[in-house]
Amino acid sequence: MLREMQPAEFAVWQQLFIEEYAGDLRANSGYSDLFARQRAQQTLDNYLEQGLETARQVLLCIEAQQQVVGYLWYQRDEQSAYIQDFLVLPAFRGAGYGRQALRDLEVSLQQQGVVEIRLRVAANNPRAKALYEACQFQITGYNMSRMLTK
Repeated sequence: MLREMQPAEFAVWQQLFIEEYAGDLRANSGYSDLFARQRAQQTLDNYLEQGLETARQVLLCIEAQQQVVGYLWYQRDEQSAYIQDFLVLPAFRGAGYGRQALRDLEVSLQQQGVVEIRLRVAANNPRAKALYEACQFQITGYNMSRMLTK
């Protein structure tokens, strides 16, 4: 089940987001730990200027049996939604919570008139890629980068 994130949960999620996203940046972009953490924090600061109250940003908890098993953050536009972050906590992976959360999100967004859900998946995350493909997401392109050295 998806539900609105509460302020105390937002604080917990922020720390998880920084850890997870910094790890993604280190693995996929070759950033140092310090720089990756700074970039992750900067992402939060830029997108969530007013925390849970930031316009067009929706932060949800994935809940099962009255326990938070993951988090979902998306940006909503008039007819589309972009998943900024989707995390099932490690202890709960493989139990179908991610798939169910995506189904629940799809139903909710369709009821709101949204016609497309978009996202980015890290190149080194085949498990997430497989989940999205199983939920009928299509590859629409590739993000690419090149580190420049001085």
